Amino acid sequence: MLHIPFQEVQAQLKALLMSRGCNEPHADLTAREIARNSLEGVYTHGINRFPRLMRNIDAGSVRLNREPEVVGGFGALVRMDGGMGLGVVNATRAMDKAIALAKVHGVGLVALRNTNHWMRAATYGYQACDAGMAAMLFTNTMPNMPAWGAVDARLGNNPLVLAIPHAGGHVVLDMAASQFSYGALELARLEGRKMPIDAGFDAQGALTRDPDAVIRSQRILPMGYWKGAGLSQLLDLLAGCLSLGNTTLGIGQLPGDEQGLSQVFIAIHYTALGGQAEIETLLQDTLDWVSASKPDGSGTPIRWPGSRVPEVRARNLAQGIPVDERVWQSILALQPGA
Repeated sequence: MLHIPFQEVQAQLKALLMSRGCNEPHADLTAREIARNSLEGVYTHGINRFPRLMRNIDAGSVRLNREPEVVGGFGALVRMDGGMGLGVVNATRAMDKAIALAKVHGVGLVALRNTNHWMRAATYGYQACDAGMAAMLFTNTMPNMPAWGAVDARLGNNPLVLAIPHAGGHVVLDMAASQFSYGALELARLEGRKMPIDAGFDAQGALTRDPDAVIRSQRILPMGYWKGAGLSQLLDLLAGCLSLGNTTLGIGQLPGDEQGLSQVFIAIHYTALGGQAEIETLLQDTLDWVSASKPDGSGTPIRWPGSRVPEVRARNLAQGIPVDERVWQSILALQPGA
């Protein structure tokens, strides 16, 4: 395992993006956020995913130097078209717009269509929290999860984020509608380990903790079984209908790798009603109460969503970001002439 300084990772990713013709502001933003994802411990949607992004750029499914455009709106609601541009850029701009709307209306909702993978979903929850806003956001994906009781994949493992600012560290939940994301399965396969609980079905239809078997069968387990399947479908329908973009059905009909996603960004200016001090007390008292729960003896730490981020960030800043040598070599091989 390599340990690479954050600045070195960011510079390398930025240079590779610019080598493909990406303008500097977009390359800087995308490289920074991907490097930050790994810095804060989300390796599955950070450095590990960068080679796939570059392949999609080279294949033309991710189009560089596009800015999302407003194509409709009504009051606090806005529809944008991402022009198949970089997912990190499109999502950042969409959340910026939702925050601006919330400052005027109390709530802002942006539905974005024709975009690409936004990498770490929590990024845009933190973006809203840093602006003093609570947030909810979600995306659909390519078909990669079966409906409950089915064998073939016709749902996405559509991620959902809920976030609220907190002086002691923002509280941010980032979850897929599946028990584990495919990124988590790929990381476990890379590290040669099993999942801690059942992750999906193997080719014979048996529940398994083997990440490779689940990746090969494409029968990932919905979170909460039928509940996760239902949640996935409603998030997909909302994203598609609000944006007038693709649902998982349409994404699955596009050629090549996952593209043409629909996403929704909601910012809530909850402190506009007042009571900031009371809200902070409510947050702190509740988080402290849950953290003081009686342990079950398994050794599993009792945390709240987002509580590990400062600790992991500090460690990786001091020691360097841990990167699998095979992944880093595949990134270096993306250089022109390599």
